[in-house]
Amino acid sequence: MRLIAVAALSLLTAPLLAQQAPPAGFRDRQIADLQRERKMTLAMVDSMPERLLHFKPVPVVRDFAQQIAHAAAPVALFASRAKGGPAPALGDSTVYLNAKPALRDLVVKAYDYAIGALRDIPDSDYNTPVAFAGQQIPRWRIFALAHEHSVWTRGELVGYFRLNGMAPPAFDLFGGGAGE
Repeated sequence: MRLIAVAALSLLTAPLLAQQAPPAGFRDRQIADLQRERKMTLAMVDSMPERLLHFKPVPVVRDFAQQIAHAAAPVALFASRAKGGPAPALGDSTVYLNAKPALRDLVVKAYDYAIGALRDIPDSDYNTPVAFAGQQIPRWRIFALAHEHSVWTRGELVGYFRLNGMAPPAFDLFGGGAGE
């Protein structure tokens, strides 16, 4: 009986734990992460020769430009869900998937939108859940998921550089590396 009571209590408290507010200063950390992520994504775009925008290691994966777009665009789309507004206009995919300047512009627009959206959410709404991917998720958590998705997606590009005999841009974990 005690085991059933513990199980029932855990089922009731799990949603409450998922809704806990993030620690103080977490939004500032998220903004810094998005700024660092933007810089790293742009470094990848800048480092890949235009002739390799359509390189892909095997036929069944995205090419370099598609992978960059898949890392950057969802950051803005997730942010629009967290903010509660329409998705931002990020450009024409037939253009940004075929030209480095337009791909770079997509990255800038996506991250600028997300950073602005994160700043614009009132403190009183930062922990408020909204509908996202069929679930009710706190707004702050949607930005955390956007960050996780982008890091995962962009990380796959390291192999694209290495397979072309290039080193990828240096990973700058804390955003304060050389060249700033």
